[in-house]
Amino acid sequence: MTESRPMLKDRKEILKDIEPIRFGTSGLRDLVSAMTDMECYINARGFIRFLKERGEISAGERIAVGGDRRSSTPRIIAAVVEAVRAEACGAVYTGLVPSPVLANYSLRSGMPSIMVTGSHIPDDRNGIKFTKTTGEVLKSDEADILRNVASAREEEYSKSWDETAFGADGMFREGKELPEASDEAEKMYLKRYLDVFPPDCLKGRKIVLYQHSAVGRDLVAAVFSGLGAEVVPVGRSEEFVPVDTEKISASTADILSRSAREHSPFAIISTDGDSDRPLLADENGHFLPGDKLGALVSMYLEPDFAAIPVSVNPAVVKALAAEGIEVRQTRIGSPYVIAAMNDKLAEDPEAGVVSWESNGGFLTGSDWNIDGKRLPALPTRDAVLPMLAVMLLAAREDKKISEVASSKLPPFYTAAGVVDNKDEGAESYTSEMGREIIRSFSPDKAPVREAEFDVSGQAAVLKAECGERTPELDRELLEIRSRLKKYFSPDKGFGEIKSLNFLDGIRITFVTAEGREEVSHLRPSGNAPEFRNYAAAGSEERAKEIADKRYEIVPEMVADIGAG
Repeated sequence: MTESRPMLKDRKEILKDIEPIRFGTSGLRDLVSAMTDMECYINARGFIRFLKERGEISAGERIAVGGDRRSSTPRIIAAVVEAVRAEACGAVYTGLVPSPVLANYSLRSGMPSIMVTGSHIPDDRNGIKFTKTTGEVLKSDEADILRNVASAREEEYSKSWDETAFGADGMFREGKELPEASDEAEKMYLKRYLDVFPPDCLKGRKIVLYQHSAVGRDLVAAVFSGLGAEVVPVGRSEEFVPVDTEKISASTADILSRSAREHSPFAIISTDGDSDRPLLADENGHFLPGDKLGALVSMYLEPDFAAIPVSVNPAVVKALAAEGIEVRQTRIGSPYVIAAMNDKLAEDPEAGVVSWESNGGFLTGSDWNIDGKRLPALPTRDAVLPMLAVMLLAAREDKKISEVASSKLPPFYTAAGVVDNKDEGAESYTSEMGREIIRSFSPDKAPVREAEFDVSGQAAVLKAECGERTPELDRELLEIRSRLKKYFSPDKGFGEIKSLNFLDGIRITFVTAEGREEVSHLRPSGNAPEFRNYAAAGSEERAKEIADKRYEIVPEMVADIGAG
């Protein structure tokens, strides 16, 4: 052992202080500094052992591996490939590709996949997303995966400095080369659209593509130009740009409006970093929120069933009901909407089943007939289908994108925002504190999905979706409502609280003096010190105003929790 190498006892001291990366809403995510080669290697080995335990893969079989364009991705992919090899499996490296491209390839090829991506979050963070041979990892899989990760961790941690491949910093001592990349996954995804939709279905339509650093920027251009559109690329960047399709930044909004003025397009499109979340703006550069986008896609596809998270615009639920589409609302995150789709298909295997999230990512749980051709199911977030479907809906009705949106969807608007530990008054905020805030406003007398209240002046619970309703539960719900009024008071511009939904965070519906409904939905991030406020109201300005109230309300809650 060289003099510079730490002693064995020093390695044990180092390892005991490592904080494992954790599952968030969908997949593992953390700061890049926490995603060391060793940590990523351990988690990938745990996932592969989970697959072996479930009988989905055996030694010698293949696992597809890909990633996005953020700076840390190649290093993490190398760690994942080493984990695949350590488990005596073969790694099929697809190169840097969109998440739906990798998922489509692995599902069609009957192999699991591992995608290295942090999605829309900044470059100082990254993540790992797992897909089984049957589809995305669900919440019900996480306990078994984590048990296998713990086993892989114990095995690695028991090694001496001479036995381990990692240094004291958790990085490989020797650099690892990536395998040669295959373009088979990209070709398969391109054929998915060009073989099904008519080659001239977008002929004569000018589409601006905001490319930034999206991993799918060239592939998205190839799809739309292959369907006859004139694609005008703008804003290409070799540095990573975090584009959040759920919360459009001022810089992105400026690019959309400027592109509309300069190019007079039919539509403006983009995606987030791993190109599984769509961004669609109309001919004027006005962004179409993802929940409304999904509703328009459903009006094009005409499904029997849609699973959507509780955070979506209430107008979307009404619009789908008017179309005769069965709606089931879930907790936020693709694992939950996928589980709801699976449940519906178990009830009715012939049903046309879709789902989407507020970020616009669209999932198809069943195959689709498009003018006599089969579009296979892709039960993972996809960005191309929703953008394409809305354009085809507008083209079919000979309307502009803005006209389709205004004619088919009620005028109800959403906005969203985040408070984190860098905001004034919330410096002490932590993820655990966010969970404690939600617990403090959640009933513990019985599990309740939703409660409705009398807003005519009577202190009464009209309805409570729960296992057993009791007078004690009613009193607790009224007490929660009363405590929330302290933060959402008339002085802050809020009406009476009409209902509380506890499915995922706390979704508060208010009724104004004029009888209008408004929403503030509070939800902490599962793996970051962030607290979100999803708002909905009858105007864009009012929705933004409600979302911005987070800067006042959340610090008040943080102070009260800290004092309590």
